[in-house]
Amino acid sequence: MLKRLKRYSKVDLFANGLIIICCIASIFPIYWLLTGSFKFSSDIVRIPPQWFPQNPTLFNYKNIFVNNPALKWLQNSFTIAIVTTASIVLISSAAGYALSKMNFVGKKLIFAIVIAGLILTKEVYLLPLYQLMVSLGWIGTLKGFIVPDLAMPFGVYLLKQFYDGIPNEICEAATIDGCGRTRFFFSIGIPLSKSGIGALTILAFIRIWNSYLWQFVMARGKETYTLPVGVAGLFDDPTVVDYGLKFAGASITAIPLLIVFVIFQRFFTSGITAGAVKG
Repeated sequence: MLKRLKRYSKVDLFANGLIIICCIASIFPIYWLLTGSFKFSSDIVRIPPQWFPQNPTLFNYKNIFVNNPALKWLQNSFTIAIVTTASIVLISSAAGYALSKMNFVGKKLIFAIVIAGLILTKEVYLLPLYQLMVSLGWIGTLKGFIVPDLAMPFGVYLLKQFYDGIPNEICEAATIDGCGRTRFFFSIGIPLSKSGIGALTILAFIRIWNSYLWQFVMARGKETYTLPVGVAGLFDDPTVVDYGLKFAGASITAIPLLIVFVIFQRFFTSGITAGAVKG
């Protein structure tokens, strides 16, 4: 009995130690990024390294916000990310509900198209999509940034799994009580799928916020840049390597993502797990 307890304690000790190492490996890059943004480049590359900023400075952030329209970049990024994310969640919820609980002609074909969309990236149809935006006159406009990103097949697939998990008996009982499809969707379907919606919110926001290629193609002038495009443009000169400026730019880009993840993390974990089980 003592040997068994001793063996289990060693296993637990090893598992806990492994978890701690993984946590440190995950957190340390974020810590190094944030602290490095308050250092000069010479302090970042110093050997031995400075684990804590000895002379913290806001010079790097001042350089970004004073010499560039960074506030406009932030505004563009937040506007595009929030509007697009909210639209993706609403469209994916409605489409997932329709594919799960409604019967109509072409239902299987539409779902097959959704599945096929999971394997396609925007780079595959970037050129024809760009030509379409040119013909519509949407280059450099918010519509050009937002509308092409509204289709997110994974969101439709994820939320369909949650609606599939709602027993048909609940739908039938609601119908008998006079609950229409629209009311059922908003009053019952969405509340029962809130963990999936939370997970989709995080995934969609991160996807849109980090989008670079399409936003770079659509931008016309610095005033239309989003934050990733603007920050990347700070390092156009290959002969100058300013690590402090890079760290500050990356920190400004990463902090909103960290905040969103902290707010929705419980929905993200439960939503992805439940969606995988139901799928």
